[in-house]
Amino acid sequence: MQIMNLVNLFKNFIWSFSSVNSLPDACIFVDKTGLIRYSNRRAKDLLGFDAGDEFKKVDDVIVNAMSAIDRSAQFLIPVLVSTLPEQNGLYVELNAVKNFGGYTVTIRDLTNLTNTKAEAENILRFNGEKNAMIAMLENDIKSPITSISGFSQGLLDGLGGVLTEKQAKYVKIINNNSEDLFRFMDKFISFSKVESLMYESEYKVFDITELIKNVSKDFQQSLFDRKLYFDLDYSTLSKYNVYSDIKAIKEAYRNILEISSESVENGGIRVLLSHPSEHVCSRYFIDPQKSHSYVQLLIKDTGSGFAKEDLKYLCDPYAQLEKGKKNILRALILGTASILIKRANGFIDINTEVLEGTEYLIIFPIEKE
Repeated sequence: MQIMNLVNLFKNFIWSFSSVNSLPDACIFVDKTGLIRYSNRRAKDLLGFDAGDEFKKVDDVIVNAMSAIDRSAQFLIPVLVSTLPEQNGLYVELNAVKNFGGYTVTIRDLTNLTNTKAEAENILRFNGEKNAMIAMLENDIKSPITSISGFSQGLLDGLGGVLTEKQAKYVKIINNNSEDLFRFMDKFISFSKVESLMYESEYKVFDITELIKNVSKDFQQSLFDRKLYFDLDYSTLSKYNVYSDIKAIKEAYRNILEISSESVENGGIRVLLSHPSEHVCSRYFIDPQKSHSYVQLLIKDTGSGFAKEDLKYLCDPYAQLEKGKKNILRALILGTASILIKRANGFIDINTEVLEGTEYLIIFPIEKE
């Protein structure tokens, strides 16, 4: 009797001010036995029952409701549950507090949010499985392309005898296309590898200047042959050992040089290896007193640059699907570099000026945490 008097008091109090009915969330009052005693209009609409359905068990409406309500009230946390199929099969969040001999429970419909999250998780899982499969099939994908390229080049070199002019023309087309396809698949597989869980970091202590010098050599001669310059300045970090993912830094730098050197027709490329300057620290929210805990690798070219509206998606091949093979290939190469630097706990920033080329800025920590 005392409990019922308290319940009636609760009912008269909140309904007299219409506060519960004006709440943005659905609200119900459940007694200790699990019966729904009262519900506001939003609760009736959400749970799909009329006033006559009150005094039914809350577990008959929401899956394991009392267990969820007890947990929410005890730990003061929201609990995600689902309603029964006959009650629309929604995902709802319960927030419960003990009072008036039972529980006051607010209910929020999170069905859309939950479905979106589940879909995103499924896509992420599928994407990971897809990347792993592609990485595992690397040899099966590359070997036939290598054979086509090799044999077609052999035919052009006279391995099978003298070709007619028309035959040579078609074989050359086959050879060029196979080489283009091989490069594209090589970059696609590389991107899939670093994006998948199959990637294995190689953290170790190494001389960052020697690494940058060795990778740069592969591009210097090519640029010199094209009458272009390649300047490398590492004066402030000569013989400087760091601790990082050597594999990630090496491949990321190589990928950026690949894109940068292809874009340059006049001028050349300058590379600066140093600690972040005070200006860079301020721009990227790095404590200036800890600047020696980071390496800054700046690659500046005199290429044609990129349109500012394209900068946001330069490293995202998924956003380039409708923009042609050239854009996708570039995004695969830069996307691989971006992911690798993230795996080394750093970041890449790309800035471009139409008349001054493009700046690729890599910053990463160089000490054990």
